[in-house]
Amino acid sequence: MLLRKQRPEQNFEAILRAAEPFESRGLKLFWIFDAVRQFGPDAAEQVVNTARNAASKKIVAFGIGGDELSIPTAAFRSVYDSAAALGLHRLMHAGEIGGPQKIREAIELLGVERIGHGIAAIHDPALMDLLADRRIPLELCPGSNILTGALARQLSQPAASIESHPLPQLLRHGIPVTLSTDDPTMFHTDLATEYRNAHRMGLSESELASLLQASFTHAFGFNLDLNRPQ
Repeated sequence: MLLRKQRPEQNFEAILRAAEPFESRGLKLFWIFDAVRQFGPDAAEQVVNTARNAASKKIVAFGIGGDELSIPTAAFRSVYDSAAALGLHRLMHAGEIGGPQKIREAIELLGVERIGHGIAAIHDPALMDLLADRRIPLELCPGSNILTGALARQLSQPAASIESHPLPQLLRHGIPVTLSTDDPTMFHTDLATEYRNAHRMGLSESELASLLQASFTHAFGFNLDLNRPQ
């Protein structure tokens, strides 16, 4: 929106109004304001400022996606400090095509609470321990990782299959894992497809259920325990 010189606060108000009929039927929606890494820290700070100006309790987090190899992680410290000062949760895409150090930097330099992708963690057992001990979830997008070539890159192979995805390894190490679609339109996927992908990796029924529970446990804005009688 900012790149196209639009007024994001007004766009967000329109989105909130469009969501009202669905929320009146019980759907809960919370929003993450996202910046693009390769656009730089100043542009990312604009996104945080937009969240401040919108002043909505529905905005619960700030994150950065995009090319993780484009700009050093440390350059975004002040941006994440600004987001934290607003009371926003913090997340970042890391370890998709970059190495495990990108994940560690996001945690140690920016204080992120959730990692987008993070498949590079398989190369660093100490980092896997850290993710498990601190209960920092990875938002895994298996279908996307295949189509973008990210998984093949991490495995140093010309191509990769769903069955070779490290989701089971990460989950069984005790790391919180959620399933995501990344971009459903771009990758022609949905959550049902991603759960079928996870099943193809050899996950048991209880492990698939744990992925579902983790999606609620680690959501920003609310918690829902699927094991508790409703």
